[in-house]
Amino acid sequence: MIMYLWTAPGRDTVAFRRASGVSDDQSRARQAAELLLRTGQAATAYIECAYTAMTAATLNSCYVRTGAGWWAQLGQAGHVVWTPFTVSCGSRRDAGQAAEPADADARSGR
Repeated sequence: MIMYLWTAPGRDTVAFRRASGVSDDQSRARQAAELLLRTGQAATAYIECAYTAMTAATLNSCYVRTGAGWWAQLGQAGHVVWTPFTVSCGSRRDAGQAAEPADADARSGR
């Protein structure tokens, strides 16, 4: 099952906060990230596709990042501009690596 891991990194100032979440719907992941951009709580946002997996040693569930996704920033006239990206496993440490599991209901706004 494909999941969408979204992150809106914060900055060092009080006006910005770091937020992240997981959704099974790309549109909902974009809406959550865009809200933080439009309200000035984040300067950029990222959505990365991941699939659910289970660790072999402990049988815990996790998300495995695919390295494909989108990054966004606020453009002219307040429009959010999404740009696709693809990361090779060699150029980023966490691409293709397991991500921490999250409570999808709590973090995706459901």
